[in-house]
Amino acid sequence: MINLFVCVLAIWTIITMTNFMVRTFSSQTTDFYAAINLLESDHFDFKVLRLRNDDVLLYSLATKKRYHMQKYQDMLRFTGDNLGHVPTLTNVREVHWQRSGRGLITSVVFKNGEKHQAYSRLAVK
Repeated sequence: MINLFVCVLAIWTIITMTNFMVRTFSSQTTDFYAAINLLESDHFDFKVLRLRNDDVLLYSLATKKRYHMQKYQDMLRFTGDNLGHVPTLTNVREVHWQRSGRGLITSVVFKNGEKHQAYSRLAVK
């Protein structure tokens, strides 16, 4: 009887951990595409001014302001020229940007090893 109880407890633990991992991966995927959606938003209408390994300088044609998209500690964030920032992704291990044609490729590796990449068609200076 005790063996049966231990087996049921072990199976329940495995199922619970698997469900937790699936929700975590799904959440990071959703968060990644939400960040890309913000980058491509018509509300800002971004144009890439400068691209570095750890920072992308953007100009908003809608607000007439400059913004930085950068990795800071374990997050991807947007900042303006003044104080403050908006974190868009957390648990980020590394971020890489590169130009491609008339757009920007954003590659993100999360701390758990999950990788995502997206192409955003943006005006490039």
